[in-house]
Amino acid sequence: MKIKLKHFLTKYTPTNRGVISLLLAGIVILEGGWLLWGAQNGQTLSIQAYADQVISRCTTASYKPTCYEEEIPKTMDHISMEDAFQVTSLVQEQDPSYTYCHVLGHKLSARETAKNPSKWEEVIPRCPSGLCSNGCVHGAFQERFRKESFDNGEIEEYKPTFANICEAKSNWSPTGLEQATCYHALGHLLMYVTQADIPESISLCKELTIKKDGRNFSQLCFDGTFMQIFQPLEPDDFALIKGKEVTKDKVDTFCDPYTGAIQGSCRSESWPLYRDELKNPKYVVNFCSYLPTKDQKDRCVTAIMYVLTAQANFDENKLATFCSGISGEYKGRCFANAASRMLETDYRNSSKSAHFCTIAAQNGVGDACFKELLVYSNYNFHPSAPEREVLCKAMPEPWKGQCLSGGERMRTSAPSIQH
Repeated sequence: MKIKLKHFLTKYTPTNRGVISLLLAGIVILEGGWLLWGAQNGQTLSIQAYADQVISRCTTASYKPTCYEEEIPKTMDHISMEDAFQVTSLVQEQDPSYTYCHVLGHKLSARETAKNPSKWEEVIPRCPSGLCSNGCVHGAFQERFRKESFDNGEIEEYKPTFANICEAKSNWSPTGLEQATCYHALGHLLMYVTQADIPESISLCKELTIKKDGRNFSQLCFDGTFMQIFQPLEPDDFALIKGKEVTKDKVDTFCDPYTGAIQGSCRSESWPLYRDELKNPKYVVNFCSYLPTKDQKDRCVTAIMYVLTAQANFDENKLATFCSGISGEYKGRCFANAASRMLETDYRNSSKSAHFCTIAAQNGVGDACFKELLVYSNYNFHPSAPEREVLCKAMPEPWKGQCLSGGERMRTSAPSIQH
């Protein structure tokens, strides 16, 4: 419920209103902000007021994203998880530099799950679509299982739950992207419950994600498994892999025994060890050339471009310059992946992603970029999503007409999901 000061003050005389206004201002100062005042009076503020408060508290922070990721979860002491994501949206609108909030998505759903861990499955359908790069789904898994390891009997007991958790239900009809994100998070979860037993996690990925109807989400699960090794985020993650860390000089030796999709995930998820080299566009293809098959090389390039697009803060000029530095067939893929990453991260980037494809066209690879957006117009969105229509209408013809009439369906395995 909003605090309606104007309505409240009109009940009093001009003199009293002035006194009360001063008193309220004093309360605000003494309590450190409207959030605490409202909470003490059994009321909550407008979503905008919470966002304003977060912005205010982080104004002097040396690195604002870290401050936002500390302050926004605190609002859930007074508002719902869904409202906290709305606060996030408003903070992003006020601070355009805060474009990537995947880690915050983790924290918000983890905080919600912590309220009642036994209901962790109910949190996933409540996660918002197209915000914070779908980090919300990950947080629900991690909070429930981060500190648990199961014996074989317990894993067996949970298998039906794990096999079904990412499937459509009466209260959840996931997009292709949402379902992919969920299966990726399952890879993380399996590492928790097996106490970072990689062979066991891989075996479970195969068993739980390859469906009888032919659908295969296993590589998304493998991505999550290897990401846990190469990209720990929280203290519990570091504790989980203690003694199993892989250093840069051991990556090839570590990934060599694997083949196919497993080896592809192993290689692409090792990117944090090559941060400096990957600043050079020519090294991206070199990094992925370790993989023997074209489909895995292509998928690896997509994974790296998803990382680099976020690291560039979705700056179109920086990304166009970078992609122009990649020669041959991967130049078009670079532009296309950057455009689809914009969509994957935040549905509000629909127009921006289409505009980036016009930049790709100026660089001679527009067809590859727009074709990618046609595929993602169905993969990312529900058919009736208003953002999908925005995306379609932002494209030039003939892509606009094709998009509005149905676009293209994803014909290959889902791309890598990157933090």
